[in-house]
Amino acid sequence: MCGTSKRNLDRSTDCKPEGYTVTTHPSPAPLPSPGRGNNGRKGGLQSQTRNFTASIFLPFREAGVDAKRKRSIFLRSGMPGLKTLRCLVVLVFLLTGCTWVPGNPLLTPWPTGYLPTAVALTMASLPSTTPSATAPVIASETGLPPSTSVIPTATLRIPPPPPLTASATLSPTPFFLPSPLPSETPSPAPTPGPASAAVIQINTPGPLSKVISPIVLHGYVIPGNDNLVRVELLGEDGRLMERRLFRLFTSSKWAYLSMEIPFEIKSAAEVARLEISTQDAYGRVSAVNSVRLLLLQAGYAEINPPGNLDERLLLVSPSPGTRISNGTLRVSGQMRPFNDQPLVIELVKTNGEVVGSKMVAIQPAPDGSAIAFEAKIIYTISAATWVRLTLRQSDERIGGTMYLYSREVYLNP
Repeated sequence: MCGTSKRNLDRSTDCKPEGYTVTTHPSPAPLPSPGRGNNGRKGGLQSQTRNFTASIFLPFREAGVDAKRKRSIFLRSGMPGLKTLRCLVVLVFLLTGCTWVPGNPLLTPWPTGYLPTAVALTMASLPSTTPSATAPVIASETGLPPSTSVIPTATLRIPPPPPLTASATLSPTPFFLPSPLPSETPSPAPTPGPASAAVIQINTPGPLSKVISPIVLHGYVIPGNDNLVRVELLGEDGRLMERRLFRLFTSSKWAYLSMEIPFEIKSAAEVARLEISTQDAYGRVSAVNSVRLLLLQAGYAEINPPGNLDERLLLVSPSPGTRISNGTLRVSGQMRPFNDQPLVIELVKTNGEVVGSKMVAIQPAPDGSAIAFEAKIIYTISAATWVRLTLRQSDERIGGTMYLYSREVYLNP
């Protein structure tokens, strides 16, 4: 143990204190003096830090270690103190965060069995006039078994309804029934009625329409005997391209006609006649109406409007059901002819025999108006009979009847 003084210890290199190894180090930098704040806890912490630092520097002053060595030893020895200081700061913050926040205290739960008692007291306070059955109220918020839970009972009294008294002044209140719901089954679309009183009306296709297969036909017709209607398509050479014979049923006088007529042609285009006709109970033709078309093998259809759908012939005399005698029948009326072919007038018996005929020259008017005509027909019969008076005009390009109108008359010898 060296007993030299502090000054001699700093200058001597032979004397060394026990337990220390002297090494030359730079002197440590002065630490900033911590100030004391208003908080007592903070000041105490700073005082502890100063004491801890002084305890570290004491061996160096006694051993005479240079400043650089002191700084190195201080930095290595001071790390545990800094860690302790950090832990204390974190602990202070944690304790501060757990401080109780002043406010409303927690609600005190109701004691066990109090809720059923409150319900029973509320029910007992209601006004009652008639006794009713006592219903047990089972309620427990503690989850105890039924043997330990309290089950109070409450008496519910319901006042009786006032007696009904009849009053003569009361008037019945009108009650309106709701309208019935519409049926799920769609009703058929209503078809428009005939545009005129013509027996056969061709609505589409119109005259000289350009059509491709199939032809879509719409129109109205008064069916013949047994509701039969015949539709034919004739080529420009008179050949029969298509024929349909079918029945049309209707609750009124006219029946709606709608159908498709397929066709095949060898050339690019061909003129044809679409004809609709009916017959009576004896097989005599009673009505014919036609339209001339242009058939196309390919391309686009061009449908013309139907034009005037009125009856082409208006027969003035004889009137329906007239009885004719003396072997002479006078016929008069007006017609809008299809062409310049003569008008053929015939008297046809039930067996198809023609007992009188007449041809009347007629020319179409430039404006398409009706042309008046008149004829006198000589007939020969041996006994009175019903005959059909027919007036027809032929097709000048395609053989056959273009139009026919008829009426029944009674002939005497």
